Amino acid sequence: MNKRIVSLLLLIIMIGLAPLKASAQDGTMNFSVTAVIPENQIDKTKTYFDLKMKPGQVQELEVLMNNPLDKEVTVENYANTAITNDNGIVDYSNSDPTLDKTLKAPFSIISEVEKESTIPAKSSKTLKVKVTMPDEELDGVILGGLHFTEKEDKTKENKDNSGVQIKNRFAFAIGVLIRENDNVIKPDLLLGKIQPSQVNYRNVLKANIQNTQPVIIQKLEVDARVTKKGSKETLFEQKKPGIRMAPNSNFNFGTSWENEEFKAGKYTLHMNVSNGSEKWKWSKDFEISQKDAKKLNEQAVELKVDPTNWYIFGGVAAAVLLMIITFAFSQYISKKKQQKRKKLRANAAKRKKSKNRQKNNTKNKRDS
Repeated sequence: MNKRIVSLLLLIIMIGLAPLKASAQDGTMNFSVTAVIPENQIDKTKTYFDLKMKPGQVQELEVLMNNPLDKEVTVENYANTAITNDNGIVDYSNSDPTLDKTLKAPFSIISEVEKESTIPAKSSKTLKVKVTMPDEELDGVILGGLHFTEKEDKTKENKDNSGVQIKNRFAFAIGVLIRENDNVIKPDLLLGKIQPSQVNYRNVLKANIQNTQPVIIQKLEVDARVTKKGSKETLFEQKKPGIRMAPNSNFNFGTSWENEEFKAGKYTLHMNVSNGSEKWKWSKDFEISQKDAKKLNEQAVELKVDPTNWYIFGGVAAAVLLMIITFAFSQYISKKKQQKRKKLRANAAKRKKSKNRQKNNTKNKRDS
């Protein structure tokens, strides 16, 4: 790698929906953003947008952008739909995610924002975000985030002493939570595709968990274990508390294969999921093909090779070696026997010839 991002400073991110603040390495922020709370804000103590809107309503949200520097700053603006990433965290930073098929009104679709904003030196600027609600009344919530990133200056290169390029970019996110009514929606989860995969070149079984309803699901705890199909013995197990899912989203829950090889065969995944009040329980069969196992095992790092394979290989090698030795020994014995028989025949022929010669000599003497 001749280019490496040493640090990406995320200055305001959302855990839950409340933004967290962080400073740059030198304590100076290149820019900052603040939500201008509107009249239809449900909870005016919140620093993110928590709105009550109507079907078909059009509203412009305002964000105050501030630049404390002596030079202008250009910011890239995104109106992103909230998703659940594979770490089990609600994520607002992805500008082009794969959206769940149950999502009716993605925030990225119902909102419009200019792609870039240039904030003059030591000045502020108000950014407007247009939100257009669908004509059909929606139950539950729409969740998204306004994400702001300092535009990269490609004309400048900051490098450390080793020559590695350093990119310090500032980013902010402001949550947007919209609802049209107070109807209570019961959460519903589904278990989808199960497949062998990898995370950082380490073997992991991924199981897709889908939130099919327009509700934020808090404090999920997942307990997963893998068995051979038809067996009760647990081969691998993964537990994770504190998972939070965005409305109408899905993510891949990973069960570590503990740096072991994938082995082709049929398995069963057993999963218990709970948020305290609701519980889901699944047992689903899946299969790992020989092709997938071989491909992923070849790509894996720090892989523990099953010693059974070496035992089998060693046994086969020993058997082959024994067969070779036995064959060679039998050939040696056979050759020795042949040589012995040949020698005996040669000696017998010599004796017979000698005897015949003696006979002839005796006959010749009598005749003379």
